[in-house]
Formats: sequence, structure tokens, C-alpha cells
Amino acid sequence: MTPLVQSSPFGTALPDIDSYHANETGNPLTDAFSTSTTVHPGGKATPVAEEKIPATYASLTQKPRHGKTAAYIHVPFCESHCLYCGFYRKRYDEGQSRAYADALIAELRSTAESPLQASAPIHAVYIGGGTPTSLEAPDLKRILDAIQENLPLANDCELTVEGRIWNFGPEKMEACLKGGANRFSIGVQTFDTELRQSMHRLADRKTVLTALARLRDYDQAAVIIDLIYGFPNQTMEMWEEDIRTFQGLGLDGVDLYQLKVFSGTPLSKAIDKGRFPPGADLATRARMYARGTELMADAQYTRLSVNHWGRTPRERNIYNHMMKSPSCCLPFGPGAGGSAHGHFFFLETDYDAWRRAVLDDERKPLVTMQRQTAHAELEKTITSELELCRINLGDLGKRFGLPLAETLGTLYEQWERAGLLTHRNGWCRLTTAGQFWQVTMAQLTINYLYDTIFTEES
Repeated sequence: MTPLVQSSPFGTALPDIDSYHANETGNPLTDAFSTSTTVHPGGKATPVAEEKIPATYASLTQKPRHGKTAAYIHVPFCESHCLYCGFYRKRYDEGQSRAYADALIAELRSTAESPLQASAPIHAVYIGGGTPTSLEAPDLKRILDAIQENLPLANDCELTVEGRIWNFGPEKMEACLKGGANRFSIGVQTFDTELRQSMHRLADRKTVLTALARLRDYDQAAVIIDLIYGFPNQTMEMWEEDIRTFQGLGLDGVDLYQLKVFSGTPLSKAIDKGRFPPGADLATRARMYARGTELMADAQYTRLSVNHWGRTPRERNIYNHMMKSPSCCLPFGPGAGGSAHGHFFFLETDYDAWRRAVLDDERKPLVTMQRQTAHAELEKTITSELELCRINLGDLGKRFGLPLAETLGTLYEQWERAGLLTHRNGWCRLTTAGQFWQVTMAQLTINYLYDTIFTEES
């Protein structure tokens, strides 16, 4: 095996590389780092002054898009607040469905002719939340029709409706299919009735299984579910049973996510008050992740990313990967976030304020905006490559005109010794331990580049 780099171009000017090293204990799955990065990895950005946001966004809308693009549509309603969720915004009632759909359709139409929205194909649309499937069937259909009419969808566009089983019956399923949805992402989290209901998931195991089978048997769209490991009171045996239950359903794909208990969520407060034991510790979550990857490999599922597997060619996982990549994203709906032309931006999270801005003021209700650095595309590319469980530093360096293999070589060689990756023919491939620590490794990679070849000014 040849080393990643023969020598460093920085000599003694290298930063304190020890702070980036993984622990070499012989058990990288549980011990590689003392803590994990709990948010999406990323680089630096500069806030745009509030008073300049409208004019800056107006200029962005006049620039045609290039490259891959997604659209994200946020539905802020939920019929209950799952204890672990930090995204809950507004309790749903049936009367809100039409009013929300009216405002969202107006927002879609308001910029339909702009170069930013109309100039190039959109490759993935994700209707997320919240709980989109809470909306009434006619309004789901109206929203999907408006998406088709106002966004230039690619012929093979992935159009996902996110949802949950509760209150998602045949009428709503068929409305989504008639509206062109070709992918459903259903947040199951666990099939265990007692565990589900302790987390305020409303449907029991039998209801979940019946509804998923119904959605699958339409045979008109990919059906994907999320499963979570690390809940309080969840054992390894329960986790294995969840995965085997999924595999027995013959669905198209699955995400296996670890529970992150964020401060301020109902679950965090309940744990602080002693109503629940803490969720699984980091080492236990690592072992549950490894067991999940083993069971998916044994059942011959195709690995699509660090956390995602597909069973059939129908599942492509386009949107999820694009959001880790240097792609453009057009946002719609209260609380949605997007990016274009070197800027991140977020819409008003307050539902009533968002509606007033769209319907009364006839403006895009932006509340924050950040300007990316010149290295944002590389940062996102590093993240997206590691998300696919591999990276080629030499090829990436040639693409961006930077000595990435030389700069990162010493660090990646140490990670190889620690058991986080292997290196062959220019490709660094993450081991199971590396896959578990992928977010941390991506963030450390970006940080290291800022300590070496990136400058603050760029």
C-alpha cells in the first residue's frame, strides 16, 4: 500500500495535528473521538445585513441557475409533538389545510417566471415538515399540481412526500399519487408499540404495518421509512427486530438514524425530570449502528449513503444526497431553508407572519441570509463524498486546483492507522467505524483545511 502523501508542503507550519487525530485504542467504532459532531458539517459564512436581504435576494432571482437543483417545501403542522423532535412548530387542525395550501401556491407562483426558478430543471422536490400528510387530500393534490405547474421539473424528478402513518389513509395516498408523487418517506422510527407510544407516536405496530403494506401495494412510488436507534429503553434486540420487520415488508429503502437528544425538546426535559432514563450512550449507539449495517448487508440491500439503503432501483435517494452536496435549493413554506449563487437563506418560521408576507405584502418572507466563502463548493463536495463512504483526495485536488492529498495526507494516514478508513488506488474508503464517525470526520477535514490552505478572506 502506498502512502497518501510522501511529504508535507508545509514543513513545521502545520497546525496542531494531534487535535485532529483519532484515538488509536484498537476499537475505533466506539473510541475514535471523545464526542461526535451533532449537526451537519460545514464551513464558514458571513451574515448579510437584515436591511440588505431583500435587495440581495432580488438580485439572486435574476440569475439563471446552473447545476443540480432541488426544491424544499415545508409544511409546519403536526397532530402531535413527538418527544424527541426539535422541529415542531404548530399543532394541526383540519381548518388550516386549505389556508396553508392557498398561501403556498401563491408563493410558488410569485417567482415562477424568475430566472432563478424557471431557468433549468429541478431534479428533486421534497415536501417535508412537520407532517405533510396531515393536510387534507384535496389540498395535497392542489399543492402537487401547483408544483408541476410552477417548477420546471426534470423528466426523472424525484418528488417526495414525507409523512407518518397516523391519519394517512387511502384517500390521501391516492391524492398524492394522482398529483405525481413518486416517493414517500414515512417516519416510522420504531415498530414497537410501547416504545412508539412512549415517544408520542400515535399508531400501533399493526396499524403501521397495514398502512405501509397498502402504500407499497399501489406499486406506483418508492416507499421509504426512517428507523431510529438509541431511544431510552430501546434494547439491541428491539433494534434488530425493527430492522427485520422492515426487511419483511419488501419496501424500497430505509434510513437508519441515531437518536440525538437536543436541549429543549420534550424528551430532553422528560429525561431531566427523571421520567425517562437517558437514551443510549455514544458507544451503545455506535454498536447499534454497526449491527444495523451488518443486517442490511446480510440481506443484500444496496448501500446508497452512510445512513441509507435501497432494495430496488426505484429508490434513488436523490434529495437527501443533494442536500449534502453543492446543489441549489429553492425553499417554499414557513421555516424552509435554501441556497443559490453562493448564499444560504431561510424563510420566516412564524406561520401567520409567513402567510401575511406572501398574501398581503406579496413578497418572499426571508428572515436571514448568509454569504458563503469561495470554498463552499469544496466544503459541500467533501461532505457529499464522505456521505457516500469514500473520497479521492487526489481527484478532488485536481478538480479544485488545490493540494488536497498533500495537505490532508498525514491526517488521513493517521485515521487509517486508527481504523477509520482504508486507502487503495487513490480512494479512501470508510470502514464501519468511519461511517459512524463520518460527520465528525467531514467537519474535521474542513476545519483542517481552514487551518492550512484556506484563508479567512476567502
